[in-house]
Amino acid sequence: MQENTTTITMKEPSKLSKRIKWLRDYYFKGTERKWNNEYSAWTTGTDWDIQFEELTYYIVPETYAFLETYTFSIKQAAKKVNVPKDFFSQSIPERKAWFLKETVVNYLPQEILPGDLLAGAKFNLMTSMCLTEQETKERGKLVYGKNGARAKMKWFHDHGYGNSGATSGHLIPGYDKALKIGWKGIYAEIDSLYDQLSDSEKTGAKGEQLRAMMTAATVAKELAKKYSLVAKQKAEKENDPERKKELIQMSENLEKVPWEPVETFWEALQSLWMTHMLVMSDENYPGPGVSFGRFDQYLLPYWEKSIANGMDREFGKEILKTFWMHANTAYDASIRVGANQGITAGYGQLITLSGIGKDGKDATNELTYAILEVIDEMSPILEPKPNVRLHRDSPAKLMNVVVNMISSSQGAPFLLNFDERSMAGMMREAKFNGIESLINDSNVQEYSPVGCLENTMCGNDRSGTVDNNLNLLKAVELALTGGKDLKMFIDPITGKKEKIKQDGPNTGNSEGFKTWEEFFAAYEKQTKYIVDRCVNLYEVSESIRAKYAPTPYLSCLVGGCAQKGLDVTQGGAEISFTTIEAVTYATTVDSLLAIKYLVFDKKIISMNELIEALKANWSGFEVLQARAKNRAPKFGRDDNEADAMGEYVMDIWTKETWKHKTISTDRQFRPGMLSWNYWVGDGFVLSASADGRPKGTFLSNAICPSNGADINGPTSNTNSVGKVLGG
Repeated sequence: MQENTTTITMKEPSKLSKRIKWLRDYYFKGTERKWNNEYSAWTTGTDWDIQFEELTYYIVPETYAFLETYTFSIKQAAKKVNVPKDFFSQSIPERKAWFLKETVVNYLPQEILPGDLLAGAKFNLMTSMCLTEQETKERGKLVYGKNGARAKMKWFHDHGYGNSGATSGHLIPGYDKALKIGWKGIYAEIDSLYDQLSDSEKTGAKGEQLRAMMTAATVAKELAKKYSLVAKQKAEKENDPERKKELIQMSENLEKVPWEPVETFWEALQSLWMTHMLVMSDENYPGPGVSFGRFDQYLLPYWEKSIANGMDREFGKEILKTFWMHANTAYDASIRVGANQGITAGYGQLITLSGIGKDGKDATNELTYAILEVIDEMSPILEPKPNVRLHRDSPAKLMNVVVNMISSSQGAPFLLNFDERSMAGMMREAKFNGIESLINDSNVQEYSPVGCLENTMCGNDRSGTVDNNLNLLKAVELALTGGKDLKMFIDPITGKKEKIKQDGPNTGNSEGFKTWEEFFAAYEKQTKYIVDRCVNLYEVSESIRAKYAPTPYLSCLVGGCAQKGLDVTQGGAEISFTTIEAVTYATTVDSLLAIKYLVFDKKIISMNELIEALKANWSGFEVLQARAKNRAPKFGRDDNEADAMGEYVMDIWTKETWKHKTISTDRQFRPGMLSWNYWVGDGFVLSASADGRPKGTFLSNAICPSNGADINGPTSNTNSVGKVLGG
């Protein structure tokens, strides 16, 4: 019998110049490289100083076991930065801005790799939090204390509620503005606002914040001068005439940008890269969700001007390819452990291409296609993550190019956003929250995704898109038990047992419920409780970050911060949401459907039997488990009963979410439907569910049906999703 074999070929990069091939190959040597951008840590030299801000990692459960290790290993590795005598008499934001500038400009080496066309290399930092001894003690109690942020966060996750933390990144800074007016223009705007303050405001928090932002606004200028000198010195020693010419031009570019407005495409990419990398330095957070927005739209004027003035199209692509390589060096933060190095790499420096323009027409342009060529020729590559916005009038040429690319690549570019639906969602959100002056018909087309796929506006929006991740399924468990955990929690590391106690509201013994309506009323109360618990937990880390961890450099690039005299961490952005992302949505819907079907409609079993089956993880109850899996209705099949249940679930948790704001920063909570990877890991945390899922298996992902439930095909799946999202 002849054996059939299938040969799978991986896409390889193509049409790379000698320069780009060397840079790409060198990057993928990883730890074998002599140069890399791994973390460097910097301290004020005080005994109490700390660098690692763990709050931003509370949404990454796999880091919990290492938080203490990170804190002290980074502290031990930190090098001293000499600070002025009056350093600690200044405000926290002023200290942070000064320390960032001093470290980046005067302590980090400025290096340019062979053949590189852009400067800006070392940016993965762990800089001092710049706190006084008293401030460190106060923050330490709030974070590490018995009832501190860490303990509350861990309890929340251990008991299956999800996770929550004030997280960095996940926004689109005002890069287009930085290119148009330069940091010189940004500085002038902040300076003007400072001059308008009263004397009392200048000595208060507003004055402190604006002074910090003015200091931060000069970082890129001073750093570019250093790199300009390096390029000039390399040019003087260079024997190859073409490379010498490139280095001279790089030096001239860096003398001008990012401080001055850009004029050429080369200047634009240089200014953009240095501005972007310093955001990651400011946040001590290498890349996750710090996205570029409508890359092909705001760079187009510089591309067209340079092409008209004689720039070779292939050389323009060559500059873009070096930009691509710089974006990938963010991953050097994890280079020693090999994390984030594959197809699932998660830093998410997204670029957005095409889409509808301000005139309502397709905005695909020549630069769009040039960038797509760069992506195709560089693939497989990790960053930046490319996303193409499609709409009903997307040109056939674009569709053909994108389809051909996706068919042969590792999934690049993404097709995350279909403009008509995305813009309608943004407009609905604006109307719901009364911010139609900020998101409306005249500007909604300027939206872009950040991080994974979350839509935001550009340059004035911090929507905390992954800050809260709530397991809706927990409310079903609490409704079954009257507000208690179904099973005792046993710490997997220490083995310590935690007694079951009343956590949620006492909604009664579900075994005594006579009607489905009684159970669903209990579920509704428990859903409101878990949302409220998530809101309260988030306030803990949000308030700590707002007081102790400002980011004045980033705040310069976010509209609203300078005008309000507030850091972006304090709610300074014009559009200032924090998002609760629902995890386990379909598992929740299917579990409710199973309870209704098995206990109340068909009366196949009692509520007590169902609870015992869940406690036993379905062991010994396999026939009942099969009925739950195969007889009860399921979301994703275009089944009206199931989809009506889905609408009820969606309505309850989203309406409850919109009722809340943060106390410390006045940020509006909003609902979202992103599950990241929690639907995998939390399947080992949450108990078995009534839909037949045993503990230790996957939950449902985002708004998708449960795995294996969508047996009627993609159209039925889409119809179900459409119904629960409002049609």
